[in-house]
Order: sequence, then structure tokens, then C-alpha cells
Amino acid sequence: MNKKQRSGKSTRVTMKDVAERAGVSLMTVSRVLNNDRVAIATHDKVMESVRALNYRLDASARSLSSAQSYLMGFFYDNSLGGYISQYLIGVLQRCNELGYHLVIESCSYGESDVDSIVEGLTGRYMLDGVILPPPLCEYAPLLDALDKAGVRYVRVGPGLELERSSYVSIDDYRATFEMTERLIAQGHRAIGFIKGDIHQGVAVTRFEGFRDAMDKHELPVDAALVAEGSFSFASGMEACEQILGAGKPVSAIFASNDDMASAVIATAHRRGIRVPEELAVAGFDDTNIATSIYPQLTTVRQPIEELSGQSVNLLIEVIRADSLLDIKLQKKEILAHSIIERDSTLIS
Repeated sequence: MNKKQRSGKSTRVTMKDVAERAGVSLMTVSRVLNNDRVAIATHDKVMESVRALNYRLDASARSLSSAQSYLMGFFYDNSLGGYISQYLIGVLQRCNELGYHLVIESCSYGESDVDSIVEGLTGRYMLDGVILPPPLCEYAPLLDALDKAGVRYVRVGPGLELERSSYVSIDDYRATFEMTERLIAQGHRAIGFIKGDIHQGVAVTRFEGFRDAMDKHELPVDAALVAEGSFSFASGMEACEQILGAGKPVSAIFASNDDMASAVIATAHRRGIRVPEELAVAGFDDTNIATSIYPQLTTVRQPIEELSGQSVNLLIEVIRADSLLDIKLQKKEILAHSIIERDSTLIS
């Protein structure tokens, strides 16, 4: 019984275990496993350790000294619409650039049998690691199932349990604060806000940014002008109807993502409210829908292509740290956002 089995931790054997048992370096183990030339005695000693420990050579180990590629997984939930579509395209492009393979798996937030999903995926593929975008990045049962299976993962945009894994994100609080200040600078005082999915930490963070910016400028946050959404177009329409139907003056509505903001514009059109002359509208993400509607949407730009590429890069770091050093890498990458002003808030 090896030390991992005695401690009750994951029993997945690493190259480090093989190297320690054989009394050689990690590089020597890598050379043997990749059929590079080493002394016969050294080769035999390493292979004896491989057999004794039942070590399984995975793609991450091979890639340390060869051109063979990683096999990565991407779990997705369609609830975020355009954001997830663009993010997935970015991950695919980055994997193609690096010659890595990507396995795509659907999993709904709230899925009750995530253990079976993870077991089925790992049973079919020898995954090196997984990328978890919102909202799955915060779905504890899925994270628990991946930890139990010994699958490495990188999360994208989490707002909860930030110490649990490596992740990539933007500063959602700062971004929402800045957009709110931009609306205030344009003369808006009665500003409505549509929240995101209550299960996602970033939804809370974005509302906090809005509220604090209003407080800074001594403007009230009217509860009648704040509505719950779920990041979907339909929820944006319902939330907008609630705000506009409250009978309170409102000159701008800031929605927590572009899908809901585009729903605000559609609802305003249906009610005969001119955007931006009578109602300014702002969103968050800068997905494709932001420039596909009329008027085009003022929004916070998340660097989705950069975020997706960096999540692949970070997952590689996580894989290598685990394979070579037998450690769980804890690293965060916070990328820059920007405010993109378009016709939904600008009166020409």
C-alpha cells in the first residue's frame, strides 16, 4: 500500500511516485515512458516501478517531452446563451492552435446525477482536465464529483469558493461600478437594475458594484427599480415589465448581461418607448447580440476570446503541476474589461 492509499487521499499514481520508487528524476521517468534512449538498467528499474504502482501513462505525462496532445473536457450549461457559445468557440480555437483535443459535455445546473455524468465521461475518455464556465463553475455537486474522480479543473468567472481551484475571471464588481458611473455621468439619476441568476456569485457581485456606485454619488437604489433575472432573454423581458410597470420614473436600465439587456430594448420597442431618448439601456459581456440589435448595445466588454484562451493555458499549468510536482495549483488570472458605448445610451 503506497502513501496515498494510507492517507485516504486520491489513489491516482503520478510520475513523481514512479520516480521516487525507482530512485530517478522525473525527467528520466518521462524519457523512459516516451521511449527515449536511456541505460537498460535504468529503463528496467523505471518500468518495474510502473508495473508495481500500476501507473497509467496519460496524455499530460506524454506531453511533457513529446508532441502528443492533451485531452481536455468542457462542461457547459446553455442557460447563458450567447456567452457560452462564444466562449466555447474560443476554447476550441485555442485547443486547435495548440494541437489539443476537446471533449464537450452538456450538464445542467441543478443536475441531480452529476456523479454518473462524471463517471461516464471519465470512463469513455482519459481526460487530463476540465474547463468549467458559468454557472457550472459554482455548482458544488459537480465540483465534488470531479474532486472525487481526481479530475483536474479550471473555473471561469466564479464568485464563490475562490480558494477551491485555479480560475480566470474579470473584476465584475469594478466593471459594474464603472458602467453605473458612466450612466450617472450622462445625467441619469433614476437607474433600474436587473440582477442575474441568484445561484451565481457574480450576480451578487455585479449588483454590489451597481449599488456602491449609486451610494458613492448619493443616489437612492429604489427597490421598485430592481428586478430579479436569470441571465436569459425571457427573464429580462419579465424583469423589464416589472420595472416599467412599477409606475416610478426611470431613465436607464442596466441589465446584468446582454441577453437581458436586449430583452429590455425589445420590451421598450413594444411599449413605444424610444431607446435611448426615453430610456437608456446597458448590458454586460459584449456578446454577438450586442451588435445584432437596434440600437446597438452599450455594454461591459468581457475579453471572451482572451478568457477562453487563458483558461486553456491555465489548465495546462494545473495539469503539469499535478503531474510533475503532485500539487494542486491555486492560481487566479484577472483579465481587463472595458466599457463599450454604443447607441443604446448615446443620443446623437
